[in-house]
Amino acid sequence: MVNVKLIEEMAAGRGLSIAALERKADIANGSVRRWENGTVTLEIIQKVAKVLECTVDDLIVKEGV
Repeated sequence: MVNVKLIEEMAAGRGLSIAALERKADIANGSVRRWENGTVTLEIIQKVAKVLECTVDDLIVKEGV
């Protein structure tokens, strides 16, 4: 599962709104917010990680850790 709250915080730290992040990552408007209750492909997470200059692993919720 993707840590949407962390993505929001990381985007804000870079002066990006979620909408701006989605545009820079070339993903559909409203995508990030839908991840709280849905699924997302690795390709999309990779695009977001690239914009946020982090790893995909940084964006994933680790269960039991």
